[in-house]
Amino acid sequence: MNPNFVIFTLINLISIILSVYFFFRLFEVNFNNILVSRSYSFIEPFLKPLRVFLPVVYRFDLSCLALIFFFKALAFFIFLSGSELDFTISDCLAWTGISVLLMFSQILRYGLFISIIGSWAFPGSNNQFLSLCNSVTNVLLKPFQKFTVFGGMDFSPIIVFFLLIQIDRILFNLKFSLGLPSLI
Repeated sequence: MNPNFVIFTLINLISIILSVYFFFRLFEVNFNNILVSRSYSFIEPFLKPLRVFLPVVYRFDLSCLALIFFFKALAFFIFLSGSELDFTISDCLAWTGISVLLMFSQILRYGLFISIIGSWAFPGSNNQFLSLCNSVTNVLLKPFQKFTVFGGMDFSPIIVFFLLIQIDRILFNLKFSLGLPSLI
């Protein structure tokens, strides 16, 4: 097995964990949830030194976002360092930005999917993980629920899924038009 691939995978796992934490802060998820409080106690010591330069502005944790970008750029560099492809700093920054946006979209889609399945299979459940997914996705669904609730059926998840898929298409087309390698 290629050691660069293993390191690339581990760095991407770290960036996914940081992204989930970023969404906890962005959507102001209930701190009493055990998953949120544990992630806060684990990740916050790493972000505290960065907060001197990159504070939290309007619920956007800039230090966490900078760390996500750093890890994604590092993963790009490590993965391509052993290959024959030539890349520039602008290629690295473009790939990093597109990769972070695609990762955010995927996290939101998976959270929405889990929330939908959980509401069908376990209605009224007090499961910590399901309440966490609900609190993240309800922020996305709320603007569309004014127009998409008909006879007790909520069609807002369909619209949000459609919008997230369209965002992914735009990002993939941008990645293709820039000629970036397909690592995502």
